[in-house]
Parts: sequence; C-alpha cells; structure tokens
Amino acid sequence: MKTRTLGHPLFTPGWGQVVLLILLVLGLGCQTSGDGSEEHWPAELLQDSNRTPTWEEAVAMAQQLADQDHRVSLHRLGKSDIGRPIHALVLLAEEDRSREAEGAHAVKKRLEAQGGGKVTVLVNNAIHPGEPCGVNASFALIQDWLALPDGPQNPLNAANWVFIPQYNVGGASRRNCCTRANQNGPESYGFRGNAANLDLNRDFVKMDSRNAEVFVELFHAVNPDVFVDTHTSNGADYPYTMTLITTQPDKAGPVMGPFLREVVEPALYQGMAQEGWPMVPYVYSKGETPEAGVVGFLETPRYSTGFTTLWGTLGFTTEAHMLKPFADRVKATKSFLQVLSDWLLTSGPKVLSMRKEEARRVADARELEVRWTLAQDQRDSVEFTGYASQRMWSAVTQGTRLRYDTSQTWTQRIPFDNRYVPSAKERVPTFWVLPQAWRRAVARLQANGVRMTPLPRDTVMLLEVSRIESFQSADRPYEGHHPLTIDSVSRSVQPVQLYQGDWQIPSGQSARRYLAEVLSPKAHDALLVWNFFDSALQQKEHFSGYVFEDTAEDLLQGDEALRMRYAAAQTVHPEWKDNPRLALRWLYEASPHYEATDNRYPVYASP
Repeated sequence: MKTRTLGHPLFTPGWGQVVLLILLVLGLGCQTSGDGSEEHWPAELLQDSNRTPTWEEAVAMAQQLADQDHRVSLHRLGKSDIGRPIHALVLLAEEDRSREAEGAHAVKKRLEAQGGGKVTVLVNNAIHPGEPCGVNASFALIQDWLALPDGPQNPLNAANWVFIPQYNVGGASRRNCCTRANQNGPESYGFRGNAANLDLNRDFVKMDSRNAEVFVELFHAVNPDVFVDTHTSNGADYPYTMTLITTQPDKAGPVMGPFLREVVEPALYQGMAQEGWPMVPYVYSKGETPEAGVVGFLETPRYSTGFTTLWGTLGFTTEAHMLKPFADRVKATKSFLQVLSDWLLTSGPKVLSMRKEEARRVADARELEVRWTLAQDQRDSVEFTGYASQRMWSAVTQGTRLRYDTSQTWTQRIPFDNRYVPSAKERVPTFWVLPQAWRRAVARLQANGVRMTPLPRDTVMLLEVSRIESFQSADRPYEGHHPLTIDSVSRSVQPVQLYQGDWQIPSGQSARRYLAEVLSPKAHDALLVWNFFDSALQQKEHFSGYVFEDTAEDLLQGDEALRMRYAAAQTVHPEWKDNPRLALRWLYEASPHYEATDNRYPVYASP
C-alpha cells in the first residue's frame, strides 16, 4: 500500500527531508546547553567570548573559587521556584575558617566575623537570565581581585562583597538562543521569566516567588550598604555601551538624595569615562528617539533598587546596551563594579556615615512620603551623543520604519526629567494593627524581619480606620495579579473589635519606612495594590428594592436628621429621579442595615 503525501510541495518526500534537516540544525543551535560544559572559565574566556555560563557551570565555577582560595566562600541559600538552590558567593579579606555552607545565616556569621567598619556590597546577577553580562563580569572580576597582592589598594580591604551568581535559577535553566530578539549575543542564555513565569524584578514587595523569599532573607542577613543589580537594556540605539539607573534621588530622601546626586553619581560617571566606557543615565526616552529627552526611571519598591532603598541602601541598576557585542557589555559591567570598588576605597566611611544619618532621619520622621510624581517645573539636561535617525519605507510592513545610521552621530544637551516631588505623605503612627486573618500580608512582614506582637486577649481599640472610597482594578493580569489603582481614601477614628492573636506592629524599628510604604493604601506598591486585601473590598450583603422601600420609609419617618440629609442629597443628585435605585442605595448605606466593614481597609493605625 502506498503512503499518500499531502498535496503541497513542502510535504513531498524530497522536500520533507530538507525541511527536517533545517529544523534539526536550528534545534541544535538553540538547544539547552549542558553537554560540552567548560570545566574552567578563565577571565579571558569570560570577558572576550560570546558565551555565558549555564547555572551548573556557574555553581561549579563558584565552588572551584571557594576551594582554591579560602577568602571565597560559597553558600547554598533556599530553593528557587524550580527547586534548585540559589547561591551566594562571599568575597572577604579574611579567610573563611568555619566553612559553613548552608543558609543566609552562614553568610551573616561570616560577615560578622570580619568585624565592623567596612562597607558591604551585594551584587545581584541574572535576575533576567537573558541579560547575563553581570554573571561573566562578576566571575572575571573576582578572579582578578584574588590575584592582587595584599595592600591598602586591594578592594577587599575596603569592602565586603557578596555576589548572587544567578538569581533567577528557573529562567537560567531555560537556555535558548533567540528569545532576546533585539539583543546581540551571547550564543545562548536563559529566559526572562522564572519557573512560574514571573518577572522577578517586579516581585520584591508581593514576594510571590520562592526566589524573593530567599533574596529577602539574604538581604537582611547581609544588610548591604550598596546594592547593584546587573541588566541589559532595551529601547533606542546610541553609542554608549553602559547606562545607569541610580535609585531615584528625590525618592531616596533628603539625606541620601543629595549624596547620590552630588557626590556618588559624578564619581561613578567620571570613573567610567576614565575607564573608556563613558556612561549616561538609562535611556528611558520621552519620544521614539533620544533627541526628545529622557526621563529618570522611578523604581518603586516592586523593583530591586526600589525595595533596597526602603532600608537606606544605595542602589544601582547597570543597563548595558543590548546591541553592543556581548564581550563589550561584559567589560563595561566589570568596569562599573571596579569603578565602584575604587570609589569605596576612599568613600566607604562616608557611605556608612550617610546610612546612619538616613536611619536617624527615618526614625525621627513624623510623616513619610509614600508616593511621587514627576515634577513638571523642574528639569535638568544631560550631554548626549546619539545616532542620526530617519524614517523610511519598510519592505516588510509596506509602511514606515525607524532606522538609526550608526555612521553618523550628533552631540547636544537633551532634556533629562529626573526631579520627582511627593504626591502623597503618610503620618507615621505609634503602631499599626494587622488582624491575623490576613496571614499572607503577615507572612510578608515577618519575612522582612518586622517586629510584631500578638494581642494577648480580645479587646476593642479606638483606632484610625481607612475606607477605600473608590478604586480601579486592572483588566488584565500583571505578574500574577490585577493591581489596584486607589483613587480616594477617607479616614476616621472608630472603635475596632480585635481578637487574641491579632498583630500590633510598632513603628519604632528599622522597618519603619518599609512599613509605611507597604501598609499605606496610597503608596505605589502597597500590599493593598497587589491584591492582598481584595476580599475586604467586596460587599457581602445587599438589599432587594421592593422590600427595602418599606424599610426606608419607616427609617425616614423615625429619623429627622436622616430626612434632612436625604433631602439635601436629593438636591445634589438630580439624576436620582431617573434612577430611583440610586436614591434607595444612598438610604441603604446610611442605615444600620449596611455592613460597616464594606471597603474598610483592614490595617489600622494608632490615632
């Protein structure tokens, strides 16, 4: 019996063999890396090749460094969402005598054994594993530093360094060649989403991933003075290999903000220029091309540096340009870490001093800013070199397309909108109360080391109560949620029934700013915004109009004050004549039948 082929030339036997061969070749080019792993990655290979280590290779390389030099220790932290552990690679001046490998507590113990007086730097790599230049850069830099002679200029004498080789282990395990469609190399890399398809650089407040749980535990164990998150950019084309997001200075506050803007940033930009990698702020363009200007990126606490700022840590996100060769991106990232290290040799004590001053500021603050907006009347500018661009006919879409001419450059000052002003402030109460029923929120606070005390007995407290008057919910899911936009909040002091085991949270602790920003309903990334309290925003009881008509009539007859308020409301709302249900709704909400907890935000504050 003859086999019948489909009636298309691609499915004839000859064409089928050709197509199969092509698919096999493409598949081999993009298959998961694992076979042929490099046993050793010297600095030259890390810096000059178009390859980046797999997760297995990175762990093996880190272990090899720890085995060869006891100034290095490798610590297995908790498991990531894929079930594989996240690691911390610690690099200190003194040798590790305990060789304790398990958990963030081992990292803390090793740092404490060094004594005080040094800056601690935490470097996070591969939060987006398709952007792995920081992985190569960190390993190459560590090899360079370990080869240096001891002395006052040795980086390890000025700072303690903790590296996360690959944070997004699930994404790093999903090796491929092509998901970074706009990026120039490396040959293969990981995927942006983690094992649960979460963008981990949106997860630092909501903590949906096990990765975030591990990071938060390590962060508080290390208590870094400086934090660096390594990335690769998207967006416009321009000559610079490295751009930088400094945690937004105005949001950082009146202590850290001027220090970042006037001291730290000028030193880092100057150092990078001297290293041969001139750097500009992250190109978050106002228009399609940079000529229109760039906007300072407001990294709220969902982002890594927004989260670390809540604890007074200086945060930086390196953004190497996607279209530059991978080797150049690695070298520029390595240079940034080296420039930072060089600056800390002389400025480390000042960083420690500024962090202490920031802690005092937050501890003494009667109110704290929790939301910011771009200032429309305060603008800076920055000198920028860009590529000439033009719009031209597209052979693909038959429309117009943008093209950059990399052979022609221009240099001019462009607008840099990087001044933000507070749009919401919150009074800092003596304490908050969070009922135990909201255990997901409780767990996030406890993971961040928040001190909280369970109430010893049932009680009634007079507390400030917030009511969410209006809000909107996102139509489409975003990072596993439908985030809320809070439009209006009202407040009053009321007696609140509380129960044994509900949590009283004092504001007098190092988590003061964190608490203000995750518990305020007005904050950018409040737990309320991330749907932790959604069930409190749903009315549970309702009324039937034909029944409540008689009840409402009795209420009005027996309550003169209610009659007067209702008459005034009718004047304000003439639309009720066309929609009597709205009038009945108003009376229902003004009656004792309406549930008092509807839209009541279940986080209370001392008055």
